[in-house]
Amino acid sequence: MAAKDESKPTPTKPTSSLTIKLMVSKKNRRIMYAEAGKDFVDMLCSFLTLPTGVIAKLALRSDTTAKPCCITNLYNSVEALSDSLFKADKSVLLGQKVFSTIYTNDVLNIDAPAPPVAAKPTEPPKYYVCSNAGSTSYKHYLSPQSAAVRCPCGSYVNREVYFVDRPAESTPQLVVPGNAQGYVKKRANFVITDDLSVIPVDSTATIVNLWNKIQVKEPTELEEKNVTVGAAEVLGLLKAAMTSTTALNDVFKVETKPVSSGSPMDTESARGAFQEFLLKLMKEEPKIFAKTFTNTA
Repeated sequence: MAAKDESKPTPTKPTSSLTIKLMVSKKNRRIMYAEAGKDFVDMLCSFLTLPTGVIAKLALRSDTTAKPCCITNLYNSVEALSDSLFKADKSVLLGQKVFSTIYTNDVLNIDAPAPPVAAKPTEPPKYYVCSNAGSTSYKHYLSPQSAAVRCPCGSYVNREVYFVDRPAESTPQLVVPGNAQGYVKKRANFVITDDLSVIPVDSTATIVNLWNKIQVKEPTELEEKNVTVGAAEVLGLLKAAMTSTTALNDVFKVETKPVSSGSPMDTESARGAFQEFLLKLMKEEPKIFAKTFTNTA
């Protein structure tokens, strides 16, 4: 076996991570929503640019514990089919490519297409008329070549004419990876709900309306938890986006706080336990129960 040449290291794409703030219910330890900036929202928006084959390959097929869905079965079938059955390379169906070229925070290291090469402008064709073209006595010739033909008026067709076009309509400028700025405009903050609905935070009323919707009465009912979103979390979110309506809780597991042994029981629980003890005592030891209450009286 030939020795590995380490003189030229293989270039790798830098992996990046994002940070978001989870708002967790203290009562049931569920994630109610997340607060994030533009970078996280850009990443979520990038899910909409991924071909279905990429989603099946990266997110759905990777979970061996889940029940296979139709799209993963289709992907596996295409992968297993012989190359001779395809007119073109089947990697266009299975390859790890995206169609968007304006997102640079590539956590999943998915290849983006190369920016299109601008076509060189072509010179407009030239046309020639004779020197008597202004006269209406004859039908004058128009030729793409100079002095190649003689006009019915007797003059050579050798005078160049120019066509004046209307101004070209402005076309949207293509954003290439080098100048990519993502999808959404820079904002102070966004709110992302458990089902990946994205809500811009314009005022405190936005948060209050959200609290009413998710039945949060007081800010003290929530606690903050900062988490890092890396490649594993992005894959989890991509899978959950396709198969679940509770993406945040599926991906970011919040540990339940243990109850200390010395903490007192709440009033309702204590009252219920005491009543249960009395009923058991009356049933099993009625004499002791009667004697106990007679002495206390």
